[in-house]
Amino acid sequence: MALEKSVLTDNRIRDILRQYGLTMTASRILPMGSANCYEIRCEEGSFFLKEYQSEISRGEVEREAAVTEYLAKRDFPVARFQKTGAGEVCTEEDGHIISVQEYIEGQTYLNDLPHELLPESAKYLGMIHALLRDYPMEKDLDEKWLDSFSVEDAAAKFDALLQVLDSGEKTSAEPIRDVNLLRTLDHIRADLVYKKELVRRLPQWKHWFEGITYTPSHGDYTACQLVWEENHVKAVIDFSAAKSLPAGWEIMRSYVQSGGACRDGAPFDTADFVSYVREYMKYAPLTERDLAAMPYVYLYQLSRSSYGYKEFLVKKTENKNDLLRFAFWRTAICREIERKAGEISNALTGSAKE
Repeated sequence: MALEKSVLTDNRIRDILRQYGLTMTASRILPMGSANCYEIRCEEGSFFLKEYQSEISRGEVEREAAVTEYLAKRDFPVARFQKTGAGEVCTEEDGHIISVQEYIEGQTYLNDLPHELLPESAKYLGMIHALLRDYPMEKDLDEKWLDSFSVEDAAAKFDALLQVLDSGEKTSAEPIRDVNLLRTLDHIRADLVYKKELVRRLPQWKHWFEGITYTPSHGDYTACQLVWEENHVKAVIDFSAAKSLPAGWEIMRSYVQSGGACRDGAPFDTADFVSYVREYMKYAPLTERDLAAMPYVYLYQLSRSSYGYKEFLVKKTENKNDLLRFAFWRTAICREIERKAGEISNALTGSAKE
């Protein structure tokens, strides 16, 4: 669900499209992502119009368009950005950057990618890393990022949410009798206490970032960024988060968030994940250090987030219940991967030696 209310109307969209030499015949809002997204039918064909959040700059969109064009010229399937008559890849409306891309028709998923499609997902991530290997990108999750982390600040963030939870219960006009709500609040409390304890354990894993491979990457490679046709990837979309990142982090995140690992209390399937990594390595190499460090690097980043809890307790976001369920799921992943980190690391390195 979009994070901000759209500034666009049909008439405004028509005016924007004229800058691209396009004549709109119909439009529909697409329920996807944090931006406002539209499928636009024009006399010239179908297009994807994206109204970015107000904090997104023109430069960020231009960088995304450049990465997309780079891959397209190497025959990698993407949704190319359209250009205005002035040769620009985006325009602006009331402080919001607007872009127009090819609309790729096909099947999409959220975190429910059918299991049999996971190898294809791994393949295309490996292809992205291979093709972008020498592409210049800003680095993230690096030494500067690690040094910016404060255990005390992170723990205080979870303490602040626990205080909100406590104050809400204490100031309630009447005792809370709704059993489901009580269970939800107990679940929130248990998760916040666990995450506060987890971030205090993070310094012991910091050394795993030493010597790992950083590669220009998609940055948000999950099932919702893949368009499918007959069980094959038709296009990879949305390179807005592209940066140079630990290869192992993007691999593990893509597996977890695409296939719905740890859903409904299911355990993390180490053997299946090893198969996913093996498929990736047919297209892009990983070192033994990358394999050994993978679960620790992923956990180090994932554990720090309060996303979902804050939206439920503080911001009262419109879709707060969905975001809370997402937060519960990610914390379940933290628990499971922390418990199995050694097993996952050993399985990956052992597989590489076979």
